[in-house]
Amino acid sequence: MKTTELTQKSPLSGDLEGLKSYLLKRYSKSTFYTHLYLIKRFTNYYQERAQQAQYKDILNYIEYLRKHCDLHPKTLRHCLYAVKIYFNYLLETGKREDHPCSELLLKDKINKQIQVDNLYSSDTLESFLHTHQLHRNKHIEKRNEVIITLLIYQGLTVTEIAQLETKDIDLEKCEIYIKGHHHQQSRTLPLQAKQILLFYNYLNEDRLQLLSYAKSPPSGESKIGVSQLGGFFILSRYGKRINSHGISQMINENRPEGEKIQPIKIRQSVIANLLKKENDTRVVQVFAGHRRASTTVQYKQTELETLQSAVNQYHPLR
Repeated sequence: MKTTELTQKSPLSGDLEGLKSYLLKRYSKSTFYTHLYLIKRFTNYYQERAQQAQYKDILNYIEYLRKHCDLHPKTLRHCLYAVKIYFNYLLETGKREDHPCSELLLKDKINKQIQVDNLYSSDTLESFLHTHQLHRNKHIEKRNEVIITLLIYQGLTVTEIAQLETKDIDLEKCEIYIKGHHHQQSRTLPLQAKQILLFYNYLNEDRLQLLSYAKSPPSGESKIGVSQLGGFFILSRYGKRINSHGISQMINENRPEGEKIQPIKIRQSVIANLLKKENDTRVVQVFAGHRRASTTVQYKQTELETLQSAVNQYHPLR
C-alpha cells in the first residue's frame, strides 16, 4: 500500500469534535493532545479505510512505524495504545461492532542502557545553535532557535518544552521553571546569558506574531495580546500549542537526512557531559529532574568506556 503523508487532511475532520469530546472526558489535557495527535497519525495513514481497519492492517501500520519513523519502543507502544483508544471510541459510538486490536501487545525490547560513547560532545551541542537551519518565516526560525537552546542548555525533554508556559520564564531572575510529571521532578534552572535577549525578543515579537496567525486565540490569550497574558511558551506556526511529538520535525525541517539531530540524544548528551566534568551525581540528578539517582548513574561513563571511546576516536584505521 502506498503510504499517505501525515500532513494531509485527516479523514477525522467530519467527526473530530466527537472524538475530542470523548478524549477530554477520559484523559487529562496533557495526554489528550498526545492521544489526538497519534490517532490522527493512524487515520491519516489509512485515510478513508481507517474506520474499517482489521488486525492485519494494524500490524502493517506498526511495521511501517518501526521501519520508517525510528521510534523508541515505548513511543511505539503509545502509538498502539492511541489506536486502541480510537477503536474504543468507534465501538462506544456505534460506528463499529468489533475491536480489531484490543488483545494486541508489542514485545519490542526497551534497552535502558545509555550508549554514552555515542553521544554528542559539548562542542557539538554548541554547534547545533550556530548551524540551525534558516526558515523563510523569521518568527518560526527564532522559535526553533529557542527550542534548540532549551535542549542544549537545560537538557529538557520534548514533553517539558511543550508544557512550558510564559509564566515559567523569569527573565529578571534569569530562571526557568520546569513543571514535573509522572517521570520527571519539577525544578528551577538558570538561563544562560545568551538566552536572555533571545527569549525577550521571542516573547515580545516572534511569539506575538505567531499568536496573530491563530484563527481563534488559545485560552488565556488575546489575538493582539502581550506576553504577560500567559499561555504556552512555544507556539506552532498557526499560534496554537505544539505537540511534543512534533518538536523533532520542527528543528530538523530543512536539515539533510544525515545531519538531523535527535532531541532525546541531545538531552542524554547534556547529562552525560555534566557527569563527565565530575559534577556531583545528586546535583546532576536535580538538574535532569530524575526521580531516582539510579537513572542518573546510567549516564556515567566508566573508565573502560572512556578508553574505548578514545580508541574509536584516534584509531589509525578510522
